[in-house]
Amino acid sequence: MYGTTLIPTGGSDAAFAAVDDAVEVTAPDGTVHVLGVVEDLPTYERSGAPGRADNDGEEQRLRLEAAVGRIETEVTAAGLDCETRIAEGVPSREIVTFADEVGADAIVMGTRSAADAAGDLLGSTTERVLRDASTTVVSVPATA
Repeated sequence: MYGTTLIPTGGSDAAFAAVDDAVEVTAPDGTVHVLGVVEDLPTYERSGAPGRADNDGEEQRLRLEAAVGRIETEVTAAGLDCETRIAEGVPSREIVTFADEVGADAIVMGTRSAADAAGDLLGSTTERVLRDASTTVVSVPATA
């Protein structure tokens, strides 16, 4: 079991799919950190998801706050301590940096379904985190 676990979220169903797994691998006296990242990328670096390039930053922040709150509710209902943060930047970089900052023993994150991935095996953010993280990364497949 891990003492400090990180669940990053962009508000997708894939992120919510990872919550049960994160709770399961976190020690009863452990802490789950939930990180929402407001994507702050130049248009040419964005993932290409429909509508993402035109998304208003405030709208995205509100959506992330709701997603982070939903995960926090699930984690605390399971009896674990939970801390949350909303960051702004390149999601994979923010996730790796935050994991290092809080000393996360594991990052538990969802992966997109094959239909949603449109050619990516795991999703570009998950792939980058797997490549760059200095801790264990647990990728949880989204249910179709």
